[in-house]
Amino acid sequence: MKLNAPTKMTGSIVILGDTGLPVFLIDSPRPFLFDAGMSFMGPVYVKALEEALGSRQPSVLCVTHSHYDHIGACSSIKDRFKGLKIAGHPLVREVMKKPGAVASMTHLSDIVRQMLGTMDPCTEFKPPQIDLILREGYTLEPGDGIVITVLETPGHTRDSVTYLIDPPGAVVPGEALGVVQLDGDICPEFLTDFDSYVASVKKILARRPSMILMPHGPSLTGDDAAEFLEKAIPAAHAWRDMISEALMECGRDVDGTTGRLFERLYDPSRIGQEKNAFLMNLRAKVNCIAKLERQ
Repeated sequence: MKLNAPTKMTGSIVILGDTGLPVFLIDSPRPFLFDAGMSFMGPVYVKALEEALGSRQPSVLCVTHSHYDHIGACSSIKDRFKGLKIAGHPLVREVMKKPGAVASMTHLSDIVRQMLGTMDPCTEFKPPQIDLILREGYTLEPGDGIVITVLETPGHTRDSVTYLIDPPGAVVPGEALGVVQLDGDICPEFLTDFDSYVASVKKILARRPSMILMPHGPSLTGDDAAEFLEKAIPAAHAWRDMISEALMECGRDVDGTTGRLFERLYDPSRIGQEKNAFLMNLRAKVNCIAKLERQ
C-alpha cells in the first residue's frame, strides 16, 4: 500500500506535511518526530503538530541527515515547541558549523521559497542546533512499548542514520535507500560513497522492515514496501553502470559527464526535485563513481 501525507499510517505513526516533504510523528506519551523537510514548510508542520497533539509538546525531533530538505524546518519547529530536543549523528552538528554548507543550504532553500512566493522571515533556513548525539545501536523509547533503534547508514551522506521503529517494524531511512521518482523508478542517492551506500542498504534489508517511511513521495507498506526493498540494490548498480558508461564516453570528465546525464535524465514530469538540487546530487554521484574507478 502507498500512503500519502497527511494520514495516519498505522498504530501511533502519523504522516504530516505533504507527500513531497513528509514528516513523521509517533503519537505516544513522549511524541517523537522524524525529519523536518524544507524551511518553507515550517508553518505547515507547526500547525499540523498543534492539531495532532493539542496541548502536548513533541519531545524529540530525530533527523536522518544534514541536507536542507530534511532539516529545513527544525528551527521553526523548535521556536514553537521550546522544550523540543533535536537529535542526529555527530557529523550533523559539525556540518551546521560550516559556513559554506550553511550558505549552500540557504541558497537552495531560497530558490524554492522564491519559486513559491513564500519569503516570509518565518520560512528562512536557519541551521539547527543538535542537542542529542546518536550513534549506532542507540535506542530511544517514546512510550507505549515502542523502541527506536539507530543504525548508522552512510553513503548518501557521511552523517546518514536510519531509525527502526518496533512495533510496528517501520523504518525511517532518510535517503539511505534512495527515493522513488514520479514515474515510479527508484533513484539511488549515493552522494558520498557507492560501496558504503550499498552496504547500508544491505544493513537495512537485514532488519526486514515491513513499512518504509519514505523521505519524498508515498510511504510504503505490504507488497509495495517489499517490491521497493527488492529493487533498491539493483537500482544502485544500474545507476553505477550508467554513470560508468557516460564517464567513458566523456573521457572521464566529471563535469562533462554530469552535463550529459542531466540533459538525458532531468524531466520535471519524471523527477520531483528542483533542477539545481538534482544537478548538484547528480554531480556528486558521478564523482563517486569516478573516484571508485580510479581506485
